[in-house]
Amino acid sequence: MTRDTDGKNKSTTASRRDFLQATGGTITWGMLAGIFGAALPAGVNAQDAARTRCINVLYQNGDGVNFDYDYYRDHHLVTIMKLFGHAIERFELRKTIAAPGGPAPAYLTAVNIWISDMEAFAAAGQQHNQTLIDDIKNFTNAQATIQNDDVYGEMGDPRSAPKLGQTCLTILYPNSPDVRWDVGYYTTGHMPLIMRLYGPEAISRFELRKGVSAADGTSPAPQIGCINIYINKQEAFDAAGREHTQTLVDDVPNFSSVNPVAFPTEIIGIG
Repeated sequence: MTRDTDGKNKSTTASRRDFLQATGGTITWGMLAGIFGAALPAGVNAQDAARTRCINVLYQNGDGVNFDYDYYRDHHLVTIMKLFGHAIERFELRKTIAAPGGPAPAYLTAVNIWISDMEAFAAAGQQHNQTLIDDIKNFTNAQATIQNDDVYGEMGDPRSAPKLGQTCLTILYPNSPDVRWDVGYYTTGHMPLIMRLYGPEAISRFELRKGVSAADGTSPAPQIGCINIYINKQEAFDAAGREHTQTLVDDVPNFSSVNPVAFPTEIIGIG
């Protein structure tokens, strides 16, 4: 059984901007701990100085690892949305789609949490984190990789549009001390190129995020770039990929010194 709870957008206020400036816009481990648990689409939506913050959580696969998706969706996610309320704009729980006959995926689960009010989010975390921490054992023994992302660009449908059962291609650019990853070029060059070549029949929404920090708020983010591509029609997406993949691969050196890791996921829970 799938349950959806309403996450409402909240406009950026002066108090939120003051809070972001005071904290550097960083969500710390203390705030996060409990949660670990048709024309072409419109152009790039440029973010202002107070960019939308998105928590990016990846549950790692491995020997003996288990993850109870039903419990997470029907209890843990619902509990988070009740406790954090309007502080969360949107919550997505996605299950990795394993390729038939392929190697085991590196990650079992992807979670994205878009924050609408960081001050309220921090306050709710201080009050409720222990409740959520105590619940983790009920759905997984997996290790979580957590980081803070900023949303740099969006194309296509609004953030609220993706639905249960939709496929989202998750793309990660691993971080390292000498990595080169030009988010400006990706925003104005690579992302519009993908949307132009694939078109709205293949891709309904594209979101580009840059890793800001690891969960401790100070260490480098494990992934310097994180992409969500929400697929409209799989057959159209596959056909466009066969035709245009090499063009996109050839463009990677223009913005990145590392090749990405990509894997499909299915949305199985929304808050």
